[in-house]
Order: sequence, then C-alpha cells, then structure tokens
Amino acid sequence: MRQLVLALAAGGLALAGVAADAAAQTAMTLRDRLVVVSSASSAGLTQLLTRNFTERFAGVVPPATEAVGSAAALERFCTGIGPQTPDLAIVTRRMPRAMVENCSANGVRDIVEVQIGLGAVVLVTRRGEAMPALSSRQVWEAVAAERPVDEEFVPNTTRFWSDIAPGLPRSEIRVIVPDHGAGTRALFDDLVMESGCRYVKEIRLLFEAAYRRGKCVNSRIDGRLIAVPSDHVVAALLSAPPGTIAAMSYDQLVSSGGNLVALALDGTPPTAATIGSLDYGPVRTFYLYAKRQHSRSQDGVGVVRGIREFLLEATGEQAGGPGGYLTAAGLLPLMPADRAAQRRIAEHSTVMSR
Repeated sequence: MRQLVLALAAGGLALAGVAADAAAQTAMTLRDRLVVVSSASSAGLTQLLTRNFTERFAGVVPPATEAVGSAAALERFCTGIGPQTPDLAIVTRRMPRAMVENCSANGVRDIVEVQIGLGAVVLVTRRGEAMPALSSRQVWEAVAAERPVDEEFVPNTTRFWSDIAPGLPRSEIRVIVPDHGAGTRALFDDLVMESGCRYVKEIRLLFEAAYRRGKCVNSRIDGRLIAVPSDHVVAALLSAPPGTIAAMSYDQLVSSGGNLVALALDGTPPTAATIGSLDYGPVRTFYLYAKRQHSRSQDGVGVVRGIREFLLEATGEQAGGPGGYLTAAGLLPLMPADRAAQRRIAEHSTVMSR
C-alpha cells in the first residue's frame, strides 16, 4: 500500500510538471491575439477574413485590425520584430524592393507573401440603355466635388454628360456608388477617381500628396452622386431614372442575371479575361504579408499563435475560391493554378525571395 501511495504521488508530481511545462510554454507566447494592419481598400476583406478565422478555430481571440493605408501598413509591418509590431499586413500593392530592404534593416527578414485574389470595380448600366464607353477622366469630371476652371478650383455644377465631352449623351449625371467603408468604394476612389485626375495640370501642381488625393477623391454632395450600402447598389440602379450608371464589384455584375451591362473604361471592357490579365485598368491584387519570425515554434516559443493558420484560411477555397466568402468584399479568384501555388506557400510558410 505504501508503495502504491508513493507511485500515485510520483505520478501526480509528473502531471503537475507537465502542466507547469505547458503553462511555461504558453507564457512564452508574448501576445494572445494576431495584429493585422491593412489598406483602406482591403478593410472589408480583412474583416471577413478575421471573422471567419475566429469562427473556424475555437477559443481563438479575435485578431486586432486597423486600416491605415497600403504604404502605412507596410511601413508599420516593417518597423521590427516583437509583440509591439504587427504580425500580418493585407494590402493592394506588392511590397516594393525598397520596403523589403527597410524590413531587413529592421530585422524583419522571414516574410511570407501570398496573393489572396483580385479586386475590380466596374461601371454598369441597365441592359438596353445607350451609354457609351467612358474614361476615368470623364468619370472624375462628372462626380468630383470641384473642377478646375481658369486654374482655380470651383464647385462642380455640371449637369449633363454632354457637358463633359461632345460624344456623351445629353442625359443627366447620376452615379450610384457604395458607401464609404465598402471595399468596392475604396477601389472606385483609388482606381477610377484618383486615376481620372492623375494628369489634371492643376492637381499635379499641388505640392502635398494628401491634398492632391483630397482633390481627386472628394465627391459632389448635390445629389448627382448617390451613395448606398454596397449590397443595395444593384437594386438602386434597377429602380433609378434612365441614364443612371453605378459602380460595383465585378462579382455583383456577374450575379445580376444579365440585367446589367458593363461599360468599357479607358478603352477596355471588363471581362474575366481582361481582369485576370490585368489589361482592365481598375484592378488590384490583394497581398497578404506575414512575419514567420513571429510564429510560435514547436516548443511553444514565439510572439503569437495562429499565423500559419491565418495564411491557410486566406488561401483556402472557402475564402478566395469561386463562390468563396471573400467575393462579398468584391474579390475575384485567382486562376486555379495560381490559387494552388499560393496554398503551397501558406502550407510551408515559404519565405519570399526578392
């Protein structure tokens, strides 16, 4: 009996030691949640990813997210290694070589880069309505809050499309767009409005980049531009007066059942082929960057848990494949071979080589 008691006592001590070791390993993780920074146009996609990631893995603390712009997100990502720095960045531009070097100089060397998918914004009308192709410059001139006149910026009071260019119809300017905060609205501002004002002389002469952007993306508030929730854009267009156009994601256009027709923009019609080849202008690739140095090792040591799992979530078919939940944020899937390649990178946490 005395030997049995001693054996049980020894077993209890062993179990306590295992528990202590597990607690010590957990303590070696310096943060209890992922930190994700993103661009404004990636904010909707980021929220969908973090929500589904949290639901998929029981007990996971929801990641902390912040939308700060592509350049600022990459700068924050590259500030260094440690719990005070982000683990992941989701942006709509590839990390330039100079930023890679900045990362390396700050000790951020093991970076995993995956492409999540493509984002595209299209301009559409109802089937049967006569609206010719438009240029980004014409769209900007139609809906910008101010237009340059005699080298001065004045409120935009343009009423008809024909006032923008002789070849456009004499129909009233009405443009429906998603509300601010929607991923498609951010793409519209970035890829149509800002692109449309890029070569306006009066804007190019403005010294501060933030001031130039303000002149590019500020829209008129006199009723010519109508902002609605992103999922109401199609219904709003179908019930709008003749001649109205709308900005929406390519996925919404495809889902409209043939009731809507996309306009060519800057000479290129939006199709799966022109978007996939990036020939259509308002397209961006969504990139996800992760710090492999922050990942928890097999011994439980690391900044945070869940980096590899987040990469796998972002590259899974349930997220970025055809019919995946990220299509709700306007995402277009990559080609099948490209999606498979991105999943392999995520599975092995392959460090980018450039």
